[in-house]
Amino acid sequence: MKKIFFLTVCCVMAALASNAQLKETFDSNSWQWSEYSTQLGKAYIIDGVMRLESKSDKTDVTYADMVGNVATHAYLPMDPEKGFEIKCVATVEKFEGKKLFGLIMDYIDDMNCLIFMIHDDFAYLYKMKEGNIVGQQRNQFKLQKGKKQTALDINAIYMGGELEIRVNDVQALKCKYVPITSNGFGFFAYGKCKVEFDDVEILN
Repeated sequence: MKKIFFLTVCCVMAALASNAQLKETFDSNSWQWSEYSTQLGKAYIIDGVMRLESKSDKTDVTYADMVGNVATHAYLPMDPEKGFEIKCVATVEKFEGKKLFGLIMDYIDDMNCLIFMIHDDFAYLYKMKEGNIVGQQRNQFKLQKGKKQTALDINAIYMGGELEIRVNDVQALKCKYVPITSNGFGFFAYGKCKVEFDDVEILN
């Protein structure tokens, strides 16, 4: 009887540990997200969220600049080639004008990754290789602007080379022939933008 009880407790503990590893609440830095502060802005964990604050409003910025200046990334505990669904919550202050923020996927380094963002009533996916944009897809997608705070539930769903990104349960973008091989994942901000990310969860 004691053995059965012990085994049951071990199974429950293992399940809880497994679930804990598949969700980042930013109460600690369990996935080793990058944090730093520069003249252009900072990325840091505070009050249970990942906060990005961009101070730059240059107009001649490149996508490599955006990913390299104010961004954070981690290597998630998953194999992307088996398919995945990642969800997270973003809260941005007064989303308007030149403010940009979004997701970084298939992250290898600052010069090689996928970038998802919403700008000028379109959702964009850019493929960056060696610092140059080598692929782009877009879809018309509007967000309400000018509110004091905008909260977004973001889901990235990937299977067999097909990537779908949903925002507040509405399809923002669906792309085919997008191979993802790296488990590097992150966020970026640009344009005097303050945005907080929380509850990053791997669903499968």
